[in-house]
Amino acid sequence: MLAALLVLVALLAFAASPAFAGTLTSVTWTPSNLKTSATAVTYMYSFKTATAGTIKSVTLTVPSGTAGTVAVGTVYGLGAGTVALASNTITYTVTTAVSVAAGIPIYLSFTGLTNTSTAGSYTSTVITQTSTPATIDTAASGSVTFGPSATIATVTVAQTLTFSNDTAALSFFVSPTGPAASMSKAVTLTIQTNASTGYTLAASDTGLSCASPAYTIPDVTSGPGTGLGTFPANGFGCSGTLTAGSGHGAAMAAGLSGGQFVGYPGSPATFLSATGPTGGSADTLVLTDQVQVDYTVPAATYTDTITYVVTPTY
Repeated sequence: MLAALLVLVALLAFAASPAFAGTLTSVTWTPSNLKTSATAVTYMYSFKTATAGTIKSVTLTVPSGTAGTVAVGTVYGLGAGTVALASNTITYTVTTAVSVAAGIPIYLSFTGLTNTSTAGSYTSTVITQTSTPATIDTAASGSVTFGPSATIATVTVAQTLTFSNDTAALSFFVSPTGPAASMSKAVTLTIQTNASTGYTLAASDTGLSCASPAYTIPDVTSGPGTGLGTFPANGFGCSGTLTAGSGHGAAMAAGLSGGQFVGYPGSPATFLSATGPTGGSADTLVLTDQVQVDYTVPAATYTDTITYVVTPTY
C-alpha cells in the first residue's frame, strides 16, 4: 500500500507542476573564454543538490546562438554519460542513473563550444531530472557577460590533501600483574586540505589477535560512536586529543569526547571530521593506543593492523 501511495505522489508531482522541485545551491557557470563567437570554449558548471533523487540527466541552458561540437570534459559527482546541444540547451545524460543524496556537490564541464555572437549578460538554468523525465532540482546561475573583446583570467587551484602518520609500528610488552598490565602509545595523525566542504578521517583494524592459541584481545567498544570513561581490565582501544584551527568544524567522534576510550571497528568508521578547508595549519589528532590484560588473556604475541583513510570532499 505504501509503495502504491509513493508512486501516486511521484506521478502527481510530475503532472501538476515543477513547483515541487528543490532549489539547487551554489550554482556557477564559468566559460573559459568570454569573447563573443570564440571557439573551442569550455563551459564549467558546479552546484549542490537540494533533494535526494536518482539523476538520469542534467539540462543547462545557454545563450541563443551557442554552437560547436560539444563533448564531455570532466565530471564529478555523477557517472559517465553523453552530452548533446540543441535548442539552446546542453543536456548531459548519465549512462546509468545515479542515486544522489541532498547536499552533494556536482561538477560538470563541456568542451568544444562556440560562444554566442550577441554581446550581453546571460544566466544558465540548471535542472536535474529523473529518467521520466521529472524535475528533481533547479536553479539559475549568476550572470555571465560576453563581449566583443574580453580577457578572462582562469585560475585553477589544485585539489590538495596532505596526511601524515608519525608511527609506522608500535609494540607493547604487558604482564597481567602490576603496572605492566597496561601500556599506551600516542600516534599523531595530521591532515591539511583545501577541500571546500571538509574531510573525514576513518579508521579500522583487523583485531588484536593470535592464531595459536586462538584468541583476540577485545576492543573496548565497537567503534568511535560509543566511549568508555574507564579502561576495562582486558581490552585494546584508544583515546583522542584534537588540535585544530577554528571555522572549519573539525570535531572528533562522540565516543572520544571527554577523554573517553573507544575501540577500532572492523570496518572503517569516522574518528574525525571537518566541514571546511583546514586553512594555514594542519589538524592534528593524537590517538593514544592502549592495551590492558588480565589473567584471562593467554600468553602469546598478538598482532593487529590499524588502517586510516582520509576522504576529502571538494
